Amino acid sequence: MLQSRTFWLIQGIGIVLFHLLALGVMIGSGQGFDHPLGMLWGIILLIHAGEIILAFIALKGMGVPPLTVVVKTLIFGFIWWLPRRLGVYQA
Repeated sequence: MLQSRTFWLIQGIGIVLFHLLALGVMIGSGQGFDHPLGMLWGIILLIHAGEIILAFIALKGMGVPPLTVVVKTLIFGFIWWLPRRLGVYQA
């Protein structure tokens, strides 16, 4: 399963849809981070921010630009850098 490109693509689509849903609900409700989904989104973003160091360690020597590591880790978390490290994705 961890070597399945389809598995990781589905995870990536899921997190992007979650980001869009949470942002839409936060803006639409006018509650921002006071909305339960907004709170969950904030927690996920904090967890992803905490993963940035792990991503740099995991991808060391693989030639991934630092800005790419930061942006993709904030959006996707480990579901982009772990498959890259495992060789599922080459770029």
